[in-house]
Amino acid sequence: MRVEVLSDHAGALLLQSRAGLRGAGAALTARQADYRTAWAQLRATAGPWWRRLFGVPPADPRAVAAQTRASWQEVLLASQEPGRASHRLRQRAAGVLGEDTLTAALGVLPDDWVMLRGYRNRRGETDHVLVGPHGIWVVEVKRRRIRLHAVGDHWWWEKLDARGRSVETGQAVDGGGRTWARQVNDVADDLAAWLRRNRQPVPVRTAVVLMHEQAQLGRCQDPTVTLVGTHPTHLLDALARYATPLSAAPEVADLVRRDHAFHQHRRARRR
Repeated sequence: MRVEVLSDHAGALLLQSRAGLRGAGAALTARQADYRTAWAQLRATAGPWWRRLFGVPPADPRAVAAQTRASWQEVLLASQEPGRASHRLRQRAAGVLGEDTLTAALGVLPDDWVMLRGYRNRRGETDHVLVGPHGIWVVEVKRRRIRLHAVGDHWWWEKLDARGRSVETGQAVDGGGRTWARQVNDVADDLAAWLRRNRQPVPVRTAVVLMHEQAQLGRCQDPTVTLVGTHPTHLLDALARYATPLSAAPEVADLVRRDHAFHQHRRARRR
């Protein structure tokens, strides 16, 4: 399988998170230095002997005390951000690891398959578009230690601890509130429409793959995507099970590249 990176959005977010963590640490250090300065000024308001000797008026103790309290509040606020930044970094690093792991596992496919990573159209971005002689797939990867439930377009998860016990629940949605199914289906539907306009009326399959080694599938009924899986072999099996001859695979791959380039350029102009 050949791999092409159309855009590395996940990698860019990872770099941004690393910079954010460094910035949060620097901000905390600065706030702590401000607090130490304020505390020293508060101690000085007792009025040392030389102030009285030379008639230097002492600082207003109430104003200095208020400044010290305010400075301490700034320390408390700043001390929370490194934890948040570290959490974001771990999440994004896990996402990149999941994508890279799936890419490596699908390397068993022959070279007449191409994986286009980071495809974007007007409905959003997805991790992978697979194009080959047996079809085209839009694949979204999640690296989460969860038990995923998918009933129609209602998707939710249970977070699992290291022993596999459920410790938290939540909705399986993206940043815009779309379920993971809708997230990948929106991109696939728009891609299929683009291909039809260019005389390539081929079905576009969709998959959501959980790449965490302890991920599980729970209740799964009409999940609205072609595949929900927890292992690369699930996707490899689906490629064969839903095989649709695609004689124009190179032309379809070119159309995917063109569509991505158009929307990437359009997005860059809006910034």
